[in-house]
Amino acid sequence: MNILVPLELDKQVNSEHKTYAKIEDEIYSQFWDLIVVENKGDFEIASKFVGKDRILYTGEDSIEGAIKVSKADVGLFVEIFVKMDQRENEIEILKKNQDLLFEPINLSSKMSAAYDKLSKITRSRVSIAIAKDGLLEEWILSKIVGDHDTFDFKSIQEEEVMLNLFGTANHLPKLLKNTLVVLTNCDKIPSSLLFRIAMAVSTGRFSSYGTDRDQRCNARILFHFVEPQNIPKPIIQIAGLSTVEIPSLEEISEDIPIIFRYVISMMAQNTKNSLLNFSENINETLKKEKWPENWRSFFRFCKAFIGGEITFRKDIKELSEIPKMKDYMEGIIREGEMAIIKRAMEIYKKDKKKISEVLGINVKTLNKKIKIYNLK
Repeated sequence: MNILVPLELDKQVNSEHKTYAKIEDEIYSQFWDLIVVENKGDFEIASKFVGKDRILYTGEDSIEGAIKVSKADVGLFVEIFVKMDQRENEIEILKKNQDLLFEPINLSSKMSAAYDKLSKITRSRVSIAIAKDGLLEEWILSKIVGDHDTFDFKSIQEEEVMLNLFGTANHLPKLLKNTLVVLTNCDKIPSSLLFRIAMAVSTGRFSSYGTDRDQRCNARILFHFVEPQNIPKPIIQIAGLSTVEIPSLEEISEDIPIIFRYVISMMAQNTKNSLLNFSENINETLKKEKWPENWRSFFRFCKAFIGGEITFRKDIKELSEIPKMKDYMEGIIREGEMAIIKRAMEIYKKDKKKISEVLGINVKTLNKKIKIYNLK
């Protein structure tokens, strides 16, 4: 923020702000966000360049429209203006991020069709999602399938899933609630357990875990498998057409920049210093990346980017091909020198003595350069 402060008041203002002795010497030099003036004449000069709401007046006279403050309070008022300006910048950043967030996200037909189908099949009692990269992070998944409870077989035991889903006499089961339950990484789970869950949901009846008490099932189940060959046939039969295969990141490389922009915009809502710049260089880098661990590494990458830990630059090989400035200048000099000598030889019919006089070099040097440039 550019603030113009008279020299005698500079001690009352944060040293980061610029100070000058005479307003008429500096007012023309640049745009000012705030000007402090001490007399009526300076106020009139300043008001030609900034609005009156951006002038602090410390003089004795009364001036209409002036923000009149005492000299003792100049520092306080300057800090208030600085904080207001910072807040405006933060709001502007959030607005830009929000505008990005609500721009239409035009994914490829393959990608958009998969997620559109996923949102529809989860309305069925039993559905299957095949996703080699794993399902999206929870807050993205929530956008697609709505409210849901997730159980990841990689991080919890089978018995814990059974207790949560079927419940006990003292534990309210998830299957009793009218909700969607997402079971991720089902590939290595015994088919008998998956079948029991699927049957309970499809028939609408289940018994609490470890009891014979019969209860009505109101929940829906989405089974997630990494590989299609790992899906038990009975589960396929129960789910029927309610199955979708979600493309891997490798298959949708063209969509990655769009998804990246969306995810970054979402994350940026919680930051105050992230002016986003989605250049073509970033897009190309995202498309070329192989994404080990896929979605997980992608989201880690996004978090690192928003935190300023990742910057993009062109390929190292491409950078190495750019000539060094010294070599570049030497090349220009050589080309120019060769062209001058060649032209002089044409004009003076190869008279080396005359050529050397015109060019201001001795004959020995001329002969050397003729040899270097292979001029005849």
